[in-house]
Amino acid sequence: MANYYATVTAERGLKATRDEYNALKVALQGAEEDNECGGFEVEYCDGDIYVLAPASGDWEALSHAFRTLLGTLIANNGLEYLEFGAASASTHPRMGNHGRTLSA
Repeated sequence: MANYYATVTAERGLKATRDEYNALKVALQGAEEDNECGGFEVEYCDGDIYVLAPASGDWEALSHAFRTLLGTLIANNGLEYLEFGAASASTHPRMGNHGRTLSA
Protein backbone atom coordinates (compact mmCIF):
# COMPACT_ATOMS: atom_id res chain seq x y z
CA MET A 1 0.00 0.00 0.00
CA ALA A 2 1.38 3.39 -0.97
CA ASN A 3 1.76 6.26 1.48
CA TYR A 4 0.27 9.47 0.10
CA TYR A 5 1.44 12.91 1.18
CA ALA A 6 1.82 16.46 -0.04
CA THR A 7 5.19 17.95 -0.82
CA VAL A 8 6.46 21.09 -2.50
CA THR A 9 8.35 20.82 -5.78
CA ALA A 10 9.83 23.21 -8.26
CA GLU A 11 7.59 23.70 -11.28
CA ARG A 12 10.35 22.43 -13.54
CA GLY A 13 13.83 20.98 -13.45
CA LEU A 14 16.95 23.03 -14.08
CA LYS A 15 19.41 21.90 -16.75
CA ALA A 16 22.73 21.30 -15.03
CA THR A 17 25.87 19.23 -15.17
CA ARG A 18 26.62 16.46 -12.72
CA ASP A 19 29.35 18.71 -11.23
CA GLU A 20 26.82 21.52 -10.66
CA TYR A 21 24.48 19.05 -8.99
CA ASN A 22 27.29 17.75 -6.77
CA ALA A 23 28.19 21.30 -5.69
CA LEU A 24 24.56 22.04 -4.87
CA LYS A 25 24.24 18.77 -2.94
CA VAL A 26 27.40 19.54 -0.93
CA ALA A 27 26.05 23.01 -0.07
CA LEU A 28 22.77 21.45 1.07
CA GLN A 29 24.49 18.70 3.07
CA GLY A 30 26.61 21.32 4.82
CA ALA A 31 23.40 23.07 5.79
CA GLU A 32 21.94 19.77 7.05
CA GLU A 33 24.89 19.35 9.41
CA ASP A 34 24.01 22.73 10.88
CA ASN A 35 20.28 21.76 10.93
CA GLU A 36 19.60 24.55 8.47
CA CYS A 37 18.42 22.77 5.34
CA GLY A 38 14.74 23.63 5.91
CA GLY A 39 13.79 20.10 4.86
CA PHE A 40 14.85 20.68 1.23
CA GLU A 41 16.25 17.97 -1.02
CA VAL A 42 17.79 18.00 -4.48
CA GLU A 43 17.62 15.21 -7.04
CA TYR A 44 19.41 14.75 -10.37
CA CYS A 45 17.64 13.00 -13.24
CA ASP A 46 18.55 12.99 -16.96
CA GLY A 47 20.57 16.22 -16.80
CA ASP A 48 18.04 18.13 -14.69
CA ILE A 49 18.17 19.17 -11.05
CA TYR A 50 14.89 19.05 -9.14
CA VAL A 51 14.35 20.80 -5.81
CA LEU A 52 11.90 19.24 -3.32
CA ALA A 53 10.71 20.19 0.14
CA PRO A 54 8.07 19.14 2.63
CA ALA A 55 4.99 21.37 2.82
CA SER A 56 6.62 23.01 5.85
CA GLY A 57 9.98 23.60 4.10
CA ASP A 58 11.65 26.79 5.30
CA TRP A 59 13.40 28.61 2.43
CA GLU A 60 14.95 31.12 4.82
CA ALA A 61 16.68 28.29 6.72
CA LEU A 62 18.78 27.37 3.66
CA SER A 63 22.43 28.35 3.71
CA HIS A 64 23.64 31.35 1.73
CA ALA A 65 25.92 29.04 -0.28
CA PHE A 66 23.00 26.83 -1.36
CA ARG A 67 20.81 29.80 -2.30
CA THR A 68 23.66 31.38 -4.27
CA LEU A 69 24.35 28.18 -6.23
CA LEU A 70 20.64 27.62 -6.88
CA GLY A 71 20.26 31.25 -8.01
CA THR A 72 23.15 30.80 -10.42
CA LEU A 73 21.51 27.68 -11.89
CA ILE A 74 18.19 29.53 -12.22
CA ALA A 75 19.92 32.35 -14.11
CA ASN A 76 21.92 29.89 -16.26
CA ASN A 77 18.59 28.37 -17.33
CA GLY A 78 17.41 31.79 -18.54
CA LEU A 79 14.89 32.19 -15.72
CA GLU A 80 14.28 35.10 -13.38
CA TYR A 81 12.92 32.80 -10.67
CA LEU A 82 11.98 29.20 -9.97
CA GLU A 83 8.34 28.73 -9.02
CA PHE A 84 7.36 26.15 -6.40
CA GLY A 85 3.99 24.59 -5.73
CA ALA A 86 2.20 21.78 -3.97
CA ALA A 87 2.39 18.29 -5.44
CA SER A 88 0.74 15.05 -4.46
CA ALA A 89 3.03 12.07 -4.20
CA SER A 90 3.07 8.53 -3.01
CA THR A 91 5.90 6.87 -1.14
CA HIS A 92 8.62 8.83 -3.02
CA PRO A 93 8.52 12.42 -4.38
CA ARG A 94 7.91 12.56 -8.13
CA MET A 95 9.67 15.40 -9.91
CA GLY A 96 7.37 17.62 -11.95
CA ASN A 97 4.21 16.31 -10.25
CA HIS A 98 2.79 19.77 -9.79
CA GLY A 99 -0.73 20.27 -8.49
CA ARG A 100 -1.16 24.02 -8.03
CA THR A 101 0.87 27.19 -7.77
CA LEU A 102 1.54 28.85 -4.43
CA SER A 103 1.78 32.61 -4.41
CA ALA A 104 3.93 34.67 -2.10
